[in-house]
Amino acid sequence: MSLATLVFVSHSAELNGAELMLFELIKHLDSRKFQKVLVVPRHGRFFHRAVELGIQTRVIPQKWWVTSSAQQWRQPLNWALNLAGLIQLASFLKSKSPRVVISNSSVALGGALAARLNKLPHIWIVHELLDHPQAVVKFIGGNKLLASIIGHCSNLVIANSRVTARPFQPFYPVEIIYNGVDLGEVQKKIYRLMAIENQQEGSLDQGVGLKESNFLLTRKIVKSRIRQQWPLTCEDQLLGVVGKFKREKGQDMALRALAILKDVFPKLKLIFIGDTSEAKYFRLIKNLVTQLDLGKRVLFQGYIDELYSFLPALDILVVPSRQESFSRVVVEAMAVGVPVVAFNQGGIPEIIEDRRNGFLAQAFSPRSLAEKVALILNNPEYEQKFSFQGYQTVKSRFDLSDQVRNFEKILERWL
Repeated sequence: MSLATLVFVSHSAELNGAELMLFELIKHLDSRKFQKVLVVPRHGRFFHRAVELGIQTRVIPQKWWVTSSAQQWRQPLNWALNLAGLIQLASFLKSKSPRVVISNSSVALGGALAARLNKLPHIWIVHELLDHPQAVVKFIGGNKLLASIIGHCSNLVIANSRVTARPFQPFYPVEIIYNGVDLGEVQKKIYRLMAIENQQEGSLDQGVGLKESNFLLTRKIVKSRIRQQWPLTCEDQLLGVVGKFKREKGQDMALRALAILKDVFPKLKLIFIGDTSEAKYFRLIKNLVTQLDLGKRVLFQGYIDELYSFLPALDILVVPSRQESFSRVVVEAMAVGVPVVAFNQGGIPEIIEDRRNGFLAQAFSPRSLAEKVALILNNPEYEQKFSFQGYQTVKSRFDLSDQVRNFEKILERWL
């Protein structure tokens, strides 16, 4: 039986949240059923990882069809510049004759248009909160029109959360598939960190046992091992913020929360992990560190390709984002038993149940964020509860195998 060709069109060649989701999906879709082809707009981390994995990958230059509000004036220019790439993409799709074309992100209109020119089925995976008052992306004709274009140009819209799906309901076919993490791969990385060899594959609790005490002991060992590689001790209390430096990720509010806590917790430190290419905002953060006298409390790590090599070192993951449609890093932290404190906004409440598997702080309040962090630092029972329950949440609701299985069921409609 011949394989069904799928062409995935990515808006970016980097490996941020949306791209990581797509990479994991492509990687784990059944290779006995599908011939997977990836199109990216340029060379980058995503391109190189896909090639290493043996995925057929093609570079077809495309600028973002939709930009931030500050860059809206560029959109008509980008459309004109994208014309040659659109023709190239349409020709490429014609040569591949895929069963389905899948576009990733609402800014990637090229895949939908090229699929339409070839009368091919099209699925659009959307990650952005298009109806947010300060939406990260702003279509020059308005985001209501953008949602309409996405709906009309797709046989199906896949949203990464209920809140992401709102602009499309009830007008267009939309399904919600939550992003998942590969718990089997997480387990292998945890065992490597613990220097355990020849461990059988399976979920994390296969190795540590279902007992909460065993799970917490494993987390303590892993945290200690990782901290040996950094200028950290087990006595340090370490908060972490993961994400590219930009206003929407709210690194400034994490600093203000740290300033509130610093005199109460003398061993408390904050590490930022993420790309610093948005120079203007990164300078703002560096200046704020100086203004708040946090120079000895803040560490900057930059982008880490292998996040699980450091994430377990954290005592608490802080998610101070101004908007998140889902927040993959919340699930990643829970998968390794790291408690999470996040603002109650966007799709995050679809992951965190306040006081059961994490804390939800009042949206955009550094003081509320600080209060929730202090509750965990002062009450070990919260750390233990959130560590164990967070992992159980991932296992039951955000396992990558469930995400892949749900996506394959959708694809069967066109096979």
